[in-house]
Amino acid sequence: MSPNTIHRIVSAVADKKGVPPEQLDPRLGEVVDPDSLTTVFKNTSGYVTFDYDGYTVTVGDDGTVDVERYR
Repeated sequence: MSPNTIHRIVSAVADKKGVPPEQLDPRLGEVVDPDSLTTVFKNTSGYVTFDYDGYTVTVGDDGTVDVERYR
């Protein structure tokens, strides 16, 4: 996973919330370790799902990012 993917996660959640990325609270790094996400995808393939700021975020090993509101 590249730093660009981390940026896409933050941007996608911010877009869903209708706020600038810097207004997300908590910051992504307070919820999940971006370096750990990168490490996971170096050693395996598939996807990782986690909850962030009211949304479920799924990140694929190909860099895809899917964001859905909690139900």
